[in-house]
Amino acid sequence: MAILYALVARRTTVLAEYTTPNTNIPTVTRSLLQKIDRGSQKMSVVHGRHVFHYCTSNTGLVFLCMAEESSKRRLPFAFLDDAKERFLVSVLR
Repeated sequence: MAILYALVARRTTVLAEYTTPNTNIPTVTRSLLQKIDRGSQKMSVVHGRHVFHYCTSNTGLVFLCMAEESSKRRLPFAFLDDAKERFLVSVLR
């Protein structure tokens, strides 16, 4: 299982992002960010052969990653929980 893409956003504004070059994933995620239910804590959305996993925080931040469809949910959400914790700690310094 591999995390193929990750981002941190406040509403629809991307604050940090990792992606491989020459993909349309950033375009897909911008559209997805507009549709995210801010009331749900964790959710997965299937798009083609990939699954986008996201979690929200009470600060209005969205932490999102994309993994292969064959991957389970546990590892992407563990990645997101770790990214969320590290991001919030770095911002609060």
